[in-house]
Amino acid sequence: MISLEHRILSEYRIKIAKIETLAKSVMTHQRPKSEEVKGASEFLDILIDETDKFYENNSQILSSNGKRPHNRSKLTDTKEWNDNIESFYERNPRQRPRKK
Repeated sequence: MISLEHRILSEYRIKIAKIETLAKSVMTHQRPKSEEVKGASEFLDILIDETDKFYENNSQILSSNGKRPHNRSKLTDTKEWNDNIESFYERNPRQRPRKK
């Protein structure tokens, strides 16, 4: 049986993948000023808002497992989230993302 925590983490991973795929599609489109791209961009904003709400509702579980809000997110980091994320990386140093 899948735990609630695993389900939330998996759903967040899927939401992030959708955002990344759509953003890449918008950025590499042949006609950047077309109606198709404008519609996709509006849908991308909706996906980002939905993901932000999901993160706010499940922030305790996500931040305790080292997940930050997405880079395109409109959320501001809170001290609680940062503390949870840092304590996760202290316990699991190999899972810390690499700096680019």
